Amino acid sequence: MKKFITNNNIIWLFILAPFFFGCEDDDDAIVVADVVASFVHTINEDTGMVSFNNLSENADSYSWDFGDGTSSELINPEKTYPTGTYTVVLTATNSSGSDTFEDEIVINIPLPINFPVNFDDPNVSYDVSTFGGASFAVVENPDPSGTNPDVSNVGAVTNIGAAFEGFFFDLGVPLDLSVLQSVKVNFWSNTPIDVLMKLEEGTEGNIETTASHGGTGWEEIVFTFSSSASYSRIVFFVDGPGTTAGTFYFDDITQVETPPDPCTPDDMQSLDASDFNLSFETDPTASIMSFDVGFSWIDNPDFMNSVNTSCKVGQIDRSGAALFANNQIDFDSKFDFTTNSGFKLKVWSPNAGTNVLVKLEDKTNPAINTEVPAVTTVASGWEELTFDFPGSQSNLYDKIILFFELNTNTTETYYIDDFMLYGTGSGGGGGPFDDGLLTNGDFEDGTTAWSGNALNVLTEGGNSFNFANVMTAGNPFDVNLSQVVSITQGETYELSFKASSDVNRTMVVGIGLNEAPWTANTQVVNLTPDQQTFTLTLEAADFGIPNSRVLFDMGADVGVVVIDDVALFLEDGGGGGGGGGGGTGDNIATNGDFETGDDTGWMLFPNGGTATLDNSMNNGGAWSGRIVVGESGGNPGFKQERIGQGTVAAGDVIQLSFDHIGTISQPGAVVNVLLFGEGSSEVSFTHVFNPGPDVSGSWQTFTGTFTIPNGADVSEGISFLIEGVCGAVAGCGVTMNIDNVSVIVNPE
Repeated sequence: MKKFITNNNIIWLFILAPFFFGCEDDDDAIVVADVVASFVHTINEDTGMVSFNNLSENADSYSWDFGDGTSSELINPEKTYPTGTYTVVLTATNSSGSDTFEDEIVINIPLPINFPVNFDDPNVSYDVSTFGGASFAVVENPDPSGTNPDVSNVGAVTNIGAAFEGFFFDLGVPLDLSVLQSVKVNFWSNTPIDVLMKLEEGTEGNIETTASHGGTGWEEIVFTFSSSASYSRIVFFVDGPGTTAGTFYFDDITQVETPPDPCTPDDMQSLDASDFNLSFETDPTASIMSFDVGFSWIDNPDFMNSVNTSCKVGQIDRSGAALFANNQIDFDSKFDFTTNSGFKLKVWSPNAGTNVLVKLEDKTNPAINTEVPAVTTVASGWEELTFDFPGSQSNLYDKIILFFELNTNTTETYYIDDFMLYGTGSGGGGGPFDDGLLTNGDFEDGTTAWSGNALNVLTEGGNSFNFANVMTAGNPFDVNLSQVVSITQGETYELSFKASSDVNRTMVVGIGLNEAPWTANTQVVNLTPDQQTFTLTLEAADFGIPNSRVLFDMGADVGVVVIDDVALFLEDGGGGGGGGGGGTGDNIATNGDFETGDDTGWMLFPNGGTATLDNSMNNGGAWSGRIVVGESGGNPGFKQERIGQGTVAAGDVIQLSFDHIGTISQPGAVVNVLLFGEGSSEVSFTHVFNPGPDVSGSWQTFTGTFTIPNGADVSEGISFLIEGVCGAVAGCGVTMNIDNVSVIVNPE
């Protein structure tokens, strides 16, 4: 009954309320307290989440404006922000009205370390991890100078003097080496020291490389990796295996393109006839006379190659208005070709097939002269040409005249370098030529002992070799040169000779019966404009008569072939015999199948294209080498240098072989395979295998064989280069993978 009363009383109260409120003044009304808005907040600095604690008084509803366009009506909401500054407004309301309260919230979520790393971003957490006793701190640059002159933050690592101490940090975004393969670092040290950079936590195994610092304060050092993998952890060791103590500084850790190899300072220069060497170490312009050509001393525009890494070269700008444009140098004395073989000249031409002529004159009597031509075989790249003169030309000439594309209206720019005397002599001082069973194998006695229907053009001196065969169209007979020689039937002979041609062509060479119809053991050799030395093994079959002949058969084509230094020996009978110091069947190439997964044993030259290892295509195993060059030009390649030291020798047969697959787009594209002899002071020979690989869409094997010339200096071994070449011609391109590379000495 009490609840019920209470309820009645409540009813009577509502009935009577209008009378009371209607009759009394407002001063007697029920009063609601004023609302007061207020809040506090806490911030999770790692996530940016804010928890709001509502401290408002006398409110019965709430409205939050979070300052980023969002809102809430919860009493104590939570909100996650990105990094930034926000003004948060709370509106608290009751029946008597509303009140607002606002506060500014600053969110600074630490960012992960990503490239480039400069230690200056306040939003990045540079909390690196140390090991081995090293310590690390971010400090202000203590020495604004050198390659880092700015007053900014840098990373300071302090070594205690333990081996392999250092620091590491993890990246938010992995370092992708398929894009760029080098990392550049500003590094400070006051003493020369090596820095080791290691990459871990990657899509492939850990890799590392070292860069050297010169000890001069701030210097830029570059770490280059042979990999296309991605890595999330960067590790640095200052003097990794060593125990150097001290504080060192890092800054501006940046992924960059692999810088070119530095050029090589030039050799001492001489403009004397006794030791002529135009190396361009200093500016020789005052000593060079130019006629209808421009000459200038410039920085080498193409030093990333295996032929010419010199820093300085000469530039020749030929005028098309002059047929006889040339450069000349006068000397104080005459040239000696009994102690020198001739001249070498490194040439860069935009076109293969460029004609280069070295003419020698007596500067007081131009009627006394001689000249030797050569033809370039490389487009847009350096190569070394040789101009040989016989000893009979000694002490006659004291002027050099250099022609490019003589008697043409060519307008073009060429580069030259290392124009010098070379060799041990081509006559007199070098001793007599050993032609074995032949007579006058070096043609120094004119036509003696030789016969054939090309004799009318036999020449003595003036050419790189001493025999020129000018073939005429319509000749009904093969144009040939031969010499009768006494051979023993059933024996094996070795025939060696030098030869070149004005164009690529074939020539038949053999020994056989000295009567028509001629029957012989023959071989076909491929001639090019570049000088080559050939060594052939020939069997003397039983023809029933004692006299046979050696014959060079050029056919009835039109052109010029030059031959010299022909020698014939009974095999194993001395002279020019093969099989020098190398072991039979020895493979002296390193990592030819690329299965180490890195470039061990190889030198990779991008040279305007791409030269990389590839694990997406192979001919057995997991890896191969990949060469790519497009129509913008370039000559990327793979090289092994100075292999077989102490193993190979003059007379050894070298067999270079590799598998290949890919495409070659014409015009202008080619794959070159080159072999070099490495002497104690210079390259003793350069051989271009011709024809080169016939690259197609299926795996094929290229095999080239070359006999190291007698007398060649290979005291430092041999080198070989496999390169793609493409001039800047629309549609030109080379894409090729190589695998299973071998270099066999004296193959069985």
